[in-house]
Amino acid sequence: MTQHFNLNPIVLDEEQVLDHLHFLKQKHKTPSESFFKHTVYGLRYAYRMEGLREKRVVLPAIERPKKLPVVLSKQEMRRLLTAPKLLKHRLVLGLLYGCGLRCFELRGLLVKDIDFDRSAVHVRQGKAGAAQAARIATCR
Repeated sequence: MTQHFNLNPIVLDEEQVLDHLHFLKQKHKTPSESFFKHTVYGLRYAYRMEGLREKRVVLPAIERPKKLPVVLSKQEMRRLLTAPKLLKHRLVLGLLYGCGLRCFELRGLLVKDIDFDRSAVHVRQGKAGAAQAARIATCR
């Protein structure tokens, strides 16, 4: 930023800082999100160290590509589930993939939370702390 404006970043106004971030975004075809975050956090820290609390730097919007999830074929799923030798490892893989559970949700499961008769799993502490029910997928 100092090289771009030939000025100390502390003396730049908010519009110049945003212009520079926009310039960087246009210059590099694939700017990383963390690059912008670290630049903004660095500026915020510098402003705070200089006692310039009234200066605010906001992170520009960064478009994230929307990716579709990878869905395994039945044959790939069978190979995945039969690869582990221990039954508990097969169960872990099956619950993660078949129910769409997150790792922390799986770690919080108890035996009583799995209802094989109804093909359902009761997740007590799901995302955002909400309870939810997940369906057990069948592979035939």
